[in-house]
Amino acid sequence: MTAKKAKQTKAIAKKATTAVKVNVKVKKVAPKAAANKDKQTRIEILQTLAEQTNLTRVQVESVFDALNNVIESHMKKRGSGEVTIPKTGIKIRRVKKKASKARKMVSPLTGQEVTIAAKPARYAVKLSALKTLKEMIEQ
Repeated sequence: MTAKKAKQTKAIAKKATTAVKVNVKVKKVAPKAAANKDKQTRIEILQTLAEQTNLTRVQVESVFDALNNVIESHMKKRGSGEVTIPKTGIKIRRVKKKASKARKMVSPLTGQEVTIAAKPARYAVKLSALKTLKEMIEQ
C-alpha cells in the first residue's frame, strides 16, 4: 500500500468518527397524566396537584380559594356574568331564567290533572365545555 492511499484511508476513517453538530430545538412537553380508574377525593386531588407542582397541599388549596373568589366576583350581580378557567376548557356563565306562570297538565302516572306552581325569575349557572376539554376527551 502506498503512502498516499494510507493517508486517504486515515482521512476517511477520521471523517467517519467525527460527530456532526446539528442545531435542533427540542420542545419540552409536559408529561401526560396517567388515567385515574377510581374517583379521587378532594384531598387526593390536592395531594396530586401538590406533587406535580412542587407546592405544599396548603398552597394548592389557597390557589383554589383564590380561583373561587375570582369566579364569585364574576358571578355576582354586578359582575361580568362569565368567566373562563384557563387551560381547562371550562366556561362558567350566569344565565337569567324567565318567570313561569302557573299551569295545569295531565300527570302521565295517574292521568289526573295537576297544577304546576309559578316560578319567579331567577339566575342559573351554565357550564360549557370548550375546544381544549373536548379534545382531552377524544384522546
